[in-house]
Amino acid sequence: MENKNIKAIFFDAADTLFYIKDGLGNTYAEPAKKYGVNPDPDDLKKAFSKHFPSAPPLAFETKNNEELKVLEKAWWYNVVHNVYSDIGMFEEFDDYFDDLFETFRTTAWKIYPETKDVLSELKSREYKIVVVSNFDSRIYDVCRGMDILGQFDDFVISSESGYAKPSVEIFQLALKRNGIIATDCVHIGDNYMNDYICPNSIGMNTIFLDRDNEHPDKDIHKIKDLNELLKILN
Repeated sequence: MENKNIKAIFFDAADTLFYIKDGLGNTYAEPAKKYGVNPDPDDLKKAFSKHFPSAPPLAFETKNNEELKVLEKAWWYNVVHNVYSDIGMFEEFDDYFDDLFETFRTTAWKIYPETKDVLSELKSREYKIVVVSNFDSRIYDVCRGMDILGQFDDFVISSESGYAKPSVEIFQLALKRNGIIATDCVHIGDNYMNDYICPNSIGMNTIFLDRDNEHPDKDIHKIKDLNELLKILN
């Protein structure tokens, strides 16, 4: 990677810039208590791990903003409904889901300690900064709530773009929209296939974010936090 050629930094979002602060199982379980249900967080996590990967891509063709929001919420409704169909459905599920959906727009997330400073430093170095993520339009509210929305030059998210990782088209769209060629860009993310193999296959520089050293066997370009990115770019 020739650092002098790098003009843009692409980031994944969840588990790269921010994370679910109480863990997925606990975050799903907490609002259920309001409806007299007390699901086991481990059961929720296990069921989610089954149904989330098997769901169709979170990617839609519509350009109508209101229709998009309906499709996004319906997509997540199906995932969460399947989770509770496994562990035990309850009468007020629809009201619970509305609460949960809004939780993931607001309080579910926590920013990693170094994210703000790293983004600010990259901005000061005049890199173009872009989010490329399998996310829905709630990402704007999430980033606004963390006071990082203004750090990004563009958001290329699956629900709006019509493409989801590991489809290379989402990266090709991000490059085209921002006037960047693949070799002048670095993408950083925590999913080995989606954020390392996929963009690398079209010539992008890729860095695997492995915060918990879950893949010590992989002899690849990886970092344990975003501060290490700044050292690489020096």
